[in-house]
Amino acid sequence: MTVNIVGEAGSQAFNPNPVAATAGDSVVFRNNDVTIHHIVLDNGSADLGNVSPGQSTRAFTVSTSGAMGFHCTIHPSMVGTINGSVASSAPAPDPGQSY
Repeated sequence: MTVNIVGEAGSQAFNPNPVAATAGDSVVFRNNDVTIHHIVLDNGSADLGNVSPGQSTRAFTVSTSGAMGFHCTIHPSMVGTINGSVASSAPAPDPGQSY
């Protein structure tokens, strides 16, 4: 999954935002802006480093469900959220149902 960095306009700086992800998904940030950015998760679990214009961060794996905030350390008003969820399993077929 790719989150595009599209400017420095607060929560509008990222597209999509919020990010809908499932635990186990890999996420990268792609810098489509003209400025260097430095992306970190608010809880400190990932520091994706500087990302130059036209480049992408390394991938990180969404490991939990719930909301995880992220921001740019160079431009602190640039904020976003990853809404992680647990993959749902398909319900087991009802053996008593005829088709």
